Amino acid sequence: MNITATPNTNQPIMRAANQPPNNTPPQDPTPPQDTWQTPKKDDASNVWKALRAVPSALAGAVICGVGAGAASLVDVPRVTVSAAQALAKTPKIGTNLKVMTGVLMPFAAVASMVLSPVAGALYGLCTGFVNGAERGVGAAAKMAAHDIKTYHNEACGNAVKWLKDEQTANLPEGETPYDVSLGGAAKGLVGGAINGTIGGVAATGLAVGYAIPAFVRAEAEMWKSDIPLPFKVVGTPIVPVAVGLAACLAPVAGALYGLGMGAKDSYSKGIGESVVHTGETVKDAVHGLNKVIFNS
Repeated sequence: MNITATPNTNQPIMRAANQPPNNTPPQDPTPPQDTWQTPKKDDASNVWKALRAVPSALAGAVICGVGAGAASLVDVPRVTVSAAQALAKTPKIGTNLKVMTGVLMPFAAVASMVLSPVAGALYGLCTGFVNGAERGVGAAAKMAAHDIKTYHNEACGNAVKWLKDEQTANLPEGETPYDVSLGGAAKGLVGGAINGTIGGVAATGLAVGYAIPAFVRAEAEMWKSDIPLPFKVVGTPIVPVAVGLAACLAPVAGALYGLGMGAKDSYSKGIGESVVHTGETVKDAVHGLNKVIFNS
C-alpha cells in the first residue's frame, strides 16, 4: 500500500532557530520627501515698502484733510440749501416738524464742516499708509485726490439729486403728512440742545480719558502681531497720530449725535426719557471702550 504524505497547511514554514515571525507590513520603497522650507524673513522689499509708507500716509492725511475741508465749504452749504428746499416743499412732513428740523439743520451743517477735515485726515492717513506701501508715494497721493473728487462729485452729488427729487415727491394716496404737535416740536428743540450738550461733553471726556490707553493698547497689539518688522517700526509714530485724530472727532460727533437723537426722543418720548437714553448711550460707549482697551 502506497502512503502519500499530505502537507499540514496549519504549520508555519520552517524558520531559523529562535527567529520570531515577521509581522511588519511592507514598506514603501520611496524615501520620504523633504518638506522643510526656508523660513520667511524681512527682506529688502518689506524695508522699502515700509519706508515709503510713512510719507505716503502723511501725504494722504494732508491731501484728504485739506481736500475734505475745502470740499465741505462747497458741499455742506449746497446740501443744506437743497435739504431746506426739500423740507419746505415735501408733502410728507407736517408744518411743526418742518419748523423743528429747519431750526436744527444749521447746527448740523456747522458740525459737518468741522468734522470733514479731521475725518478726511484720518481717512487719508490710514489709506495712504496702505496704498503707499503697495504702490508708492505718487500713486498714494493720486488715489487720495481721487477719493476726494469722488466724495465731492458722487456722494454729495447724489445727496443733492435725492433731495431735489424729494421736492417734487407726492404723498401716497390715503396717507397724511407725518407731524408732531406744537408742544412736541418745542420739546424736540429743547431736548436736542440739552442732549447735544451732554453728548459733546461726554464724548470729550471719553476722548481725553481713553486716548493714552488706546494709544498704548494699539502699539502693543501692533508689536504682538505677525506683520513684518519694518512695518512695526515705521508704524510706531503713525499710531499716536491716528489716535489723536480719532480723539479730535469725538466731541463734535458726540454733540451731533446727541442733537439728532435728543430731538427725536424728546418730541416722541419726552425730554426726560431722551436724557436717560443719552446717558445709556454714554454708558454703553464706556463699556465698549473698556472691553476693547482693557479687556474688561
